[in-house]
This record gives sequence, structure tokens and C-alpha cells, in this order.
Amino acid sequence: MHRFTEPTPVPTRVDLISVFVENWEIECCGIPPVVGYDTCALTFIESASERGRSLPDDARWSRRTHLITAGGIEAYWPTTDAPQVDAVFGYFSGTRHGPTVPDGIHPTTGLVVDLQLEIAEYQQTACQWQPIPDARLLRRIHASPKWFANNLDTTGCIETGVLMELAVMRP
Repeated sequence: MHRFTEPTPVPTRVDLISVFVENWEIECCGIPPVVGYDTCALTFIESASERGRSLPDDARWSRRTHLITAGGIEAYWPTTDAPQVDAVFGYFSGTRHGPTVPDGIHPTTGLVVDLQLEIAEYQQTACQWQPIPDARLLRRIHASPKWFANNLDTTGCIETGVLMELAVMRP
């Protein structure tokens, strides 16, 4: 069973990865992602948050280049440790703006099979807004907005970016 949007066909030889694109990346210079093919440069972010998941089984990390490679995936991982790749948990961050990814890293292309708008909930405390821990809403969409809502005064929410489920072909 999968979480793909209907009727997105997906080849069987793919790695599924979650890619988060920050709202400012899209508002500044990016083309808003849509369900279908997409290309972006990736950085791997270690995180135990709801965005995180395990790396693909065949993932490898190079200490010299700080690259994670797995099938058709190539991502920058700025860790200084020698990680146990099979025990790492996190997510890929997609950039359309640069320079968060060093030169020489190839963009990853895949089929966007699911696209969700991430919304963070806030509460007002002592005249300032604070994010509510673990209060993350995801709304399924077919195309990302170009501009994201920041409605703290009316809804207590900020649209923080989009989460793509990307099917990347294995060579």
C-alpha cells in the first residue's frame, strides 16, 4: 500500500524520499512544485521530527565529499561525524535558491507522487507568538502556492512550505 495521489503511475524500481521545500525558497526564486516530475538540489537534514524517515537501504556517505548517494539520489550532508547510514533518521531539504548545496552536486530528479502543504500552528503567549510543539498540519495539494499565508492574527497559523513525496528511479 502507498500514499500516492490518484492517478499517479509509479515505476516499480524507485526509491521514495520525502523532500521538504521551505516557503521562502519558492517565494524567492523557485517554481512552485506540482504533482509530476521535478528536479531540485538536495541537502540531508538529520531530524527525529515528523518529516524524518530512514535513508534508502543502499545509501552510502562519503566523508571526503559529504555526499549521500543511493540509486538516483545525490544529496549534500554537512555532518562531520562518521555516521552509521543505516541508523540515520531525517529528511531531504530541496533547494531552488542555492548556495546551501556546494557546487558539483547533481540535482535529483523524480516523480512527485504526493504534495502536501505544511502548516505550523502558533499560540500567543505574553504578547508574542510561539510555535505549538508537535502541532504540524499537512494538507494534500496538487500544486504548491507561489505565496504562502502568514495569518497569525486571524488563524494562528503559518504555511511553512511543501512536503513532496518523490519517486526517484534507480539506475
